[in-house]
Amino acid sequence: MKKILITGGTGFAASHLVEALIEHGETEIHLTAYKDRGSYVKNLIKSDHIHELNLTDFQATQELLEQIKPDQIYHLASIATVGNSFEKAQFVMEMNLNLQLSLLEAMAQIVPNARLLHVSTALIYQASTDKINESSAFGPDNPYALSKLTQDLLCENYSKNYQLDIVRVRPFNHIGERQTLGFVVADWACGIAKIEKGLEKELSVGNLESIRDFSDVKDIVQGYILLMNQGKSGEVYNLGSGKGIKIKEILDQLIKQANCPIPVVSDQSKIRPVDLPYLVCDNEKIKQLGWQQHHQLAETLGRVLEYWRESL
Repeated sequence: MKKILITGGTGFAASHLVEALIEHGETEIHLTAYKDRGSYVKNLIKSDHIHELNLTDFQATQELLEQIKPDQIYHLASIATVGNSFEKAQFVMEMNLNLQLSLLEAMAQIVPNARLLHVSTALIYQASTDKINESSAFGPDNPYALSKLTQDLLCENYSKNYQLDIVRVRPFNHIGERQTLGFVVADWACGIAKIEKGLEKELSVGNLESIRDFSDVKDIVQGYILLMNQGKSGEVYNLGSGKGIKIKEILDQLIKQANCPIPVVSDQSKIRPVDLPYLVCDNEKIKQLGWQQHHQLAETLGRVLEYWRESL
């Protein structure tokens, strides 16, 4: 039975990845946790398989890899913030750069034959009016995206220069239950649930005109597993639905599923200094490996809304 390590293993996407791996029959799953021990995943994973670790600590990272000797590493750990990364630019850049160097160097020294799937982001790409493929130009427009591009390029460098077995994936927007506040769908679903319960009177929104590519996180993590097992070493794959939808349509669909009228007000503070107008995935490369969507947007939004109703 192969040993699997998921960095950032208590986060949103990682919790769904853990579920999916268990469904695939995996039992030797280890997670790293920076601060959050994971109220959800602790019910799925043995407590001694959840390791508190600051990945910027190179010695501690080495020791953990030496202890586990993973065959596969799903690398999801990063400071994941977009909207407020302008206010935290130095922190985001330093943390994401240092943890990346720490993990790659430890991997090269301790488990050079392991396979690593690095989870990047589509936000590293330049604005375009066309669907974005793996060869599209880079153009990160916020500190978070810039830090992720740096991580991505470091993986490419270590793959070429140290012959590490690394596959990179650049997911587009993905949503689902357990996504933290600070992301648009989670914020809106939480806000609607509060209005339904009489805790708030109106829903504040920012820019509604951007077009994005939304996928269910459950489909995204199946893509991660597919790439871990079938992705070509050294290659990069975009991962998304291939369909663009205006942010306002997401809001309309959520409001349609609400149990009461939802007053909406514009809030200038929620508008980012820079915001890509169009970000849609060309997913032909990963579709050639057999990836496909199984969850429709309305179903996903319904699950997210129900999650926040129960959480409140």
